[in-house]
Amino acid sequence: MSEVVRREDLLRHLRDLSTGTYEGQVSRAEKEEIYRKAVELLTPVVQSVLEEANCLFLDGTGQVRVIGPKNDGQGGLETRFELTWPKQRTAQVMRGPRAPLRPIIIKAHYGRGFLHPHLSGSSGGNWPLQILNAEDAERQRTILAAIVEMELHERIFETDWHILPISRQWQQDKS
Repeated sequence: MSEVVRREDLLRHLRDLSTGTYEGQVSRAEKEEIYRKAVELLTPVVQSVLEEANCLFLDGTGQVRVIGPKNDGQGGLETRFELTWPKQRTAQVMRGPRAPLRPIIIKAHYGRGFLHPHLSGSSGGNWPLQILNAEDAERQRTILAAIVEMELHERIFETDWHILPISRQWQQDKS
């Protein structure tokens, strides 16, 4: 049976919280080493999920970019996975403060003072980043897909549904 709810990840996260460790490691340097390896293992899975979204919703016009791991400017580490597309790069937020429309973002972040790193989007919560091997990385696919769906919906909400290239096809199919 496939686990949709990531039981192992949450149990490992609880163990970390109860022991003050990250995957058994105590020092920040050792934890950062695990974080960097986790990002390395996670990167192809994230790229695959973003490429799938690119094909399904952006008609293949998108570009995937990996930024980091790098200093987050506050003494922590962050890796950003971004999916941009032509219409998004020129759009402005219409609902909320005027600003350029953000790309689809998945972050693996390990904030200064945090016990361990997390996965997130640009908004919408944090998930435990419990990755020691390729199987662990692959298990994140459901969370990554949920983050991408949330991010896509946020970009629609911030502008309108025409922001996605697939909307042209949907309109044609509707006619």
